[in-house]
Amino acid sequence: MNKEIVTTKTFKEIPMPWWTSEIDVYDLIYSLIKMTCAKNVMEIGVFEGYTSVKMIEALPKDGKFTGIDINDYLKHDLKSIGPEVDFILGESIKVMQAMKPKQFDFIFVDGDHHWENILPEFKEVVKLIKPGGVIAYHDTIGIPDVKRLMQHVSKLSYNVISFKTSDNRGLSLIQKL
Repeated sequence: MNKEIVTTKTFKEIPMPWWTSEIDVYDLIYSLIKMTCAKNVMEIGVFEGYTSVKMIEALPKDGKFTGIDINDYLKHDLKSIGPEVDFILGESIKVMQAMKPKQFDFIFVDGDHHWENILPEFKEVVKLIKPGGVIAYHDTIGIPDVKRLMQHVSKLSYNVISFKTSDNRGLSLIQKL
C-alpha cells in the first residue's frame, strides 16, 4: 500500500533515494551532539530517519529527540532506539510556532529547501535554539536557496561555518554571536 504524499505550496517533490544525508553528515552530527553534551535535539525533515537514529544514539539517557516531517517515510522505529522520542507529522513552521522557545541545544534542518519556506522556517528555528546552541543545515553548497540562506544568515549576528560533504552537498553550522 502506497502512502499518500503530502505537499505544500513549495514542496511538491516525489521522494528520491538520494535525499538521505551522507554518512559523513551523520557522523559529524553525532559527534557534535556528543561534544556539546546536547540533551534536547530536533530534526526538521526526518525522511527515512537515518540521521535521526544517529542523533538519538548520541543523546544521554535523559535526552530528548523531536523530529518533524510533513510525510512519514520512516524506515526505523525511532522510539525503540533511545531516550524520549517525539515524531511530529506536520508542516515545520506551524509545528514550531506552537513550541516553547529556547528549548533545543541542537537543531538539524534538512526539509523543504525552497526560499519561500526556509527563510520563515529559519526565523522559527532561532526562536527555539537555546543560547549557545548549534543549528546545522544540510545541502548548503548544492542547493541554491539553502546556500542563499547561509549568505543571508552570515550577514546577521551569527557565525556560519560551511563544510563540503562527500557528495558535495554541504553542511553548515550556525551559532548566534
